[in-house]
Parts: sequence; C-alpha cells; structure tokens
Amino acid sequence: MKTIAFIDTLLCALLICAAGCSRSSSLDFSEEEEPGGLHSIIWLKSLCKGESRLVTEEIVIRGRIIANDRYGEWNRALVVADETGGIEVFAEGSALADRYPFGATVTLYCNGLRLHDYGGKVVLGSEPNAYGFGLSQEELVAHLHRGVDSPAPPESRTVSLDAIGSEYVDTYVRVTGVRFCERGTWCDKDPETGRHIATDRTIVDEAGHTFIVRTAGGCDYAKEPLPSGKGSLCGIIDYFNGRYSLRVVNREFDFSE
Repeated sequence: MKTIAFIDTLLCALLICAAGCSRSSSLDFSEEEEPGGLHSIIWLKSLCKGESRLVTEEIVIRGRIIANDRYGEWNRALVVADETGGIEVFAEGSALADRYPFGATVTLYCNGLRLHDYGGKVVLGSEPNAYGFGLSQEELVAHLHRGVDSPAPPESRTVSLDAIGSEYVDTYVRVTGVRFCERGTWCDKDPETGRHIATDRTIVDEAGHTFIVRTAGGCDYAKEPLPSGKGSLCGIIDYFNGRYSLRVVNREFDFSE
C-alpha cells in the first residue's frame, strides 16, 4: 500500500510539473497574468520578417503614448513606446488624443493585428483594405486599453543630430542648440488647392550637422512662421524609404535663445 501511495503522489507531482512547464512555454495567458506575460516592443517588431505578418500569439505590450493627433501632428496614428523602443499604430478616425492622451499608459493586445513593413519601418495595423491598414474604432477599443493612472509627460532622450540611427526610430527625443535653415512657414501650400501639405524643413546644429524636420500639413501650426534663432525641439524619429526625419509632438519646441 505504501508503494501504491508513493506512486500516486509521484504521478500527481509529475502532472503538476508538466502542467506548469506547458503553461510557461505557451503564450496563452489571461489578463490577470499580464505582468508575467508582457513582451517588449523590440521583440514584437522582430517578428515581422517580410512585408506583413499576422500576429497569432497572445502577445501583450505595455507602454506609454508618445505621439497622437493632438495639434494634428500625427494624423490617424499613435506611437506607443516602452523601455526597449516604440511602434507606430495606424488607426482610423480622429480625436484619438481624447482617448489616448500624451503620456498615458496603455496595454496593447496584439493577437489578431498585423505587423507591416512600411517603407522599411515596422508598424502595427489591421488587414489591408481599400483605405489602408488602419485599425477601425472597434478594433482600437478592443486592442488598446488605457490605464487608470493620470497621464504624465514622458521623458525625452537628448540626442545629437549625428548620432541618430535605427535604434531611435519611433522613440521620443530632444535635439538642442539647433536652428532652422529656411525662413517661411512650417508647411508649404499646394499651388492647386491652396491647402498646406506635409513639408520637410532642415535644422542644423553648431557643429554643422543637419537633419530633416517633417511637419504634417494638417497640424495646427502649419501656417505659422518657423521659429528664428537657436533652440530645441522634441519629437519622434521617423523613417521611410531610407530617410530619417524628426516629427514634432505635443507642439513641443522652444526657440527663446
């Protein structure tokens, strides 16, 4: 009898161990288990090896909103970042900043979404359709949950223009001691429609290094004069078809020097 009892105990222990091993090697976890199952943004982006990749695993990302459509700077898109990097999330609709304000903590449930190689940069969206691959409002609500904490301004990383490379893409940075090379307004006008259009301007630092600042034509300050003198800008490093640019966020620039 003692032998049988020992065998039963051993079998129970083995079954418990097997169940635990099976669960730890699986990406199947509930919302209550999120802290142990969170994944990094840099790892999520590494899954996209081609033009597109459907996420079929239960991958959960937690980060903060570092860009939205406040001031019209990022139209139909949000940028979410954690300590490893950031990712642009394409979404349909407007007033996204009302639901996902700058600095808010969010949890992103990626299962069922699709990673895309967009001009050499990995972004997150839905299945392509006639309007692109932005998430519908229903998809956005289902996959991107805002935390209960009050939004707090994220910290920017100060970087020199000559140091900007792939590791800074979709991250929140600050450049200081720069001047605009051009005069005029932030954005040019389309000669046919008279509407302001996305425009590239050039900044230069004291060492002579230059960089592109790209501004959306629909931003609130598109028709305002470019700042004069020397100052700083905060924004997101963008990348498209071999070209880096800085996109201002939260209307954060100071040229009071």
